[in-house]
Amino acid sequence: MTNKITSLANPLASPDSTSVTVSTIETLCHRLGIPTVGIAPWPLPADAKEHLFTNKPCPFTAGTLEERLQGGTHLVTPRSAIVCLFPYYMNTPAKTTSNIARYAWADDYHLVVTDYLSRLIDQLRLIAPEAEFEIHCDTSPLADRYMAYLAGLGFYGKNRALINPTWGTYTNIGSILTTLPLEPATPMTRSCLGCNACIRHCPGQSLGDKDFHFHTCKSYVTQKKGDLTDDEKSIIRKTPLIWGCDVCQEVCPHNRGIPETPIPEFRRIQARLDVSEVAPLSNREFKNAFDHRAFAWRGKKVLLRNQEILDT
Repeated sequence: MTNKITSLANPLASPDSTSVTVSTIETLCHRLGIPTVGIAPWPLPADAKEHLFTNKPCPFTAGTLEERLQGGTHLVTPRSAIVCLFPYYMNTPAKTTSNIARYAWADDYHLVVTDYLSRLIDQLRLIAPEAEFEIHCDTSPLADRYMAYLAGLGFYGKNRALINPTWGTYTNIGSILTTLPLEPATPMTRSCLGCNACIRHCPGQSLGDKDFHFHTCKSYVTQKKGDLTDDEKSIIRKTPLIWGCDVCQEVCPHNRGIPETPIPEFRRIQARLDVSEVAPLSNREFKNAFDHRAFAWRGKKVLLRNQEILDT
């Protein structure tokens, strides 16, 4: 998937604007239908490296440690980060057995989140035309979960997901780096219940108290290209999903009783992908038909391979 950093910088901008406050941003987000927002500090805290370092990063993680500390920003003097959560949870439709992870049921969240953040920037420019802004959504080196934690929007679960008290773990994260000097939030001091349900039920036993073994995570395995080992095939067969994995979220007690998403784009869902309709498509036809869905970035071959594994 291409890097979705959208720079909306004004080369004549001054970083000294104080015309926008946190309250202003919260009001604008409410009007735009963005349910949760917080402010993270920039530059990152001195101990950020301790939170972001891993000796075996997943290949899908964008950027090196140093790039993640810098955020891949093109702004010269960013001073704050506006961090927004976009909940996507929807109940499974009646008489439907889903075969793709919930985050991929609706339109690609990269597109949806970027659209909402662009509209937020349009409103902020009316108040502070001298300010600079830059959108980051998941595939840039910006450490999105860490930024959301710093913005006071949640705490970490043992499945490495961010847990928001209202929306649970079913959220997409989008951030705007800006030259606006905004007061950062205080991170939550809460922690997950520590029930270890996510660790016990993980199909590939990829979770632990300290390490995350990405190579046995079903979500990673379903997106990995090429031939799979017998062990990897066994992991795929643990659940009916041909793309992604929701097990560690489904068993998490923090997700019990959470509301469905209020975001219209995430309420229009297709919880099941008919692989028989995908198989006869050329690569170009597949791209044209599904480029607006999050599972399309790896192409159709991995989907067909995963279905074949489940059928054998």
